[in-house]
Amino acid sequence: MAHLLAGRISRRYRYSKSRRVLDLRATIRSSIQSGGVPFKLKYRSCRVKKPRLLLLCDVSASMIRYTSFVLQFIYSLNTVVQRIESFVFSENLERVTPYFQQGQDFDRTMAAVVRESGQWGGGTSLHKALQTLILRYGEELTRSTIVIMVSDTRTIRHKEAVEELQKLREKVKEIIWLNTLPREEWNSYSTVAAFQKVAAMFPCNTLADLEQVMSRKFLSA
Repeated sequence: MAHLLAGRISRRYRYSKSRRVLDLRATIRSSIQSGGVPFKLKYRSCRVKKPRLLLLCDVSASMIRYTSFVLQFIYSLNTVVQRIESFVFSENLERVTPYFQQGQDFDRTMAAVVRESGQWGGGTSLHKALQTLILRYGEELTRSTIVIMVSDTRTIRHKEAVEELQKLREKVKEIIWLNTLPREEWNSYSTVAAFQKVAAMFPCNTLADLEQVMSRKFLSA
């Protein structure tokens, strides 16, 4: 499932090999032989540029009931995608990419992440986590970066978090927010509507939800 999701995102955002752009200089040069009349237009192909994925996963106390889903999601995406940076957050941000570069199986990898991380089960300060991301890992935030956020949106100082998310949005290509709250609960939290203004948000806490996310036109090729 992670492989299919990564593939959909890649096809949605990369430049097509067949896309061509008029090469004005080459066209003018070739027209000299015909007295300046451009009988044959010259084109150049756009360079294929695959997106880089950056994964942000909420592991705060409010996400405890989704722990299994989040753990498997992090591990699976890191298994199938080479160009990916992974972070977890609660009260602050923590980079976990190195854990997935050791070639260990799921149980060992995730046990190490949970055991050595200082973020699991804490309060949620999304604004602080985003500030840390922008300040410390700015080199990862480019116009070819797709950010995948996994969170229930519940955080303190959410207005400041929205401001930081907007700053992030201006630096990257897109933010895809996978909201672990069931869709019927969205209206109960003002944070959902606030973050929807900045990120493309989809309900996602089961494999069935993930299948629906992939079927959306937003992720279609």
